[in-house]
Amino acid sequence: MGKLITSNNALENILIKFPLWFPLTYIFLALNFPSQAQLLFLSSLFLFAETHFASTWLFFMDKENWSWVKENFYKVVFLPIYVLLLTIIIWLLSPSVIIIIHYIASGWHVTKQSAGILKVYGIRKKIYEFSVYFSSLLFLSIGLKNPGILSYKFNINTINIYIFLLLSVYFLILIIINYDLMPKFIDDLLPIITGISIYLPLLFFKDLATATAIGVGMHWCQYLAIIWYSYLRKNKKNEGSKSNLISPLIGKILFIFSYSLIMTLFSIKGMVKNYDGNINFTFLYLVPIIFQLFHFYIDGYIWKFSDPHIRKSVLKYLYK
Repeated sequence: MGKLITSNNALENILIKFPLWFPLTYIFLALNFPSQAQLLFLSSLFLFAETHFASTWLFFMDKENWSWVKENFYKVVFLPIYVLLLTIIIWLLSPSVIIIIHYIASGWHVTKQSAGILKVYGIRKKIYEFSVYFSSLLFLSIGLKNPGILSYKFNINTINIYIFLLLSVYFLILIIINYDLMPKFIDDLLPIITGISIYLPLLFFKDLATATAIGVGMHWCQYLAIIWYSYLRKNKKNEGSKSNLISPLIGKILFIFSYSLIMTLFSIKGMVKNYDGNINFTFLYLVPIIFQLFHFYIDGYIWKFSDPHIRKSVLKYLYK
């Protein structure tokens, strides 16, 4: 199977290469328990989405990276401040423009990570990378213009059957991989399928928030696994003993979930439903949007392995 980011083959596929369990579980719960759809969305926002955004800040908490931040102060701090001011001005004029920009930036960021994961596993054929970018662009373009365009094709009973079959195949694949019986070409297809399918739910669900959570949830799982395994690996090596690692780790976890809770609350308070059922976005909603846009932007630098410092500080601890 090659190099691992996690501790074993099963976790590698469950969390990074092929986290199909997330969309299948979400779809099953959303369709069979529609009265709990909002709770399901907010739970995924708090547990996965905002924790994944918060985890970016682990890079800035690492003292080893402070000199890099100082050297790149203009593009890491000054330029985002300029963009922040511009974003606020545009929001005051037309919030919908910022929502669209956010979707485009998110699509680029998510797809770029999917393509990057292929390289992490040594899958470097351009046709595979192109297929990921093309599929994301196609599904985003169709889904944002006409969300749920294919939703009439299925009913709940049919979808439940498909979910059962897909989960059966999924767990069979995990078992085969765990015993190192999977042919390499199929093993290589798994992260490709993941990257291609992230924005596919936009074609089957009319609610954009639900469709995004279903597909992009796989991206959240990937990012959380990659950054936390890397972080723990680096700190275990630097701190030495477990006792030296536990105290700062608890502090980081508290920060992550506190950040996630605050941003989730801003999102809830910032979405106001009109009498006709449509959602209006207030200024409070702009707060998590701004931090998410920063995440999309800064990740282009802190995962840029052509940078000597990033190779030393991040890439060095990426693999097991």
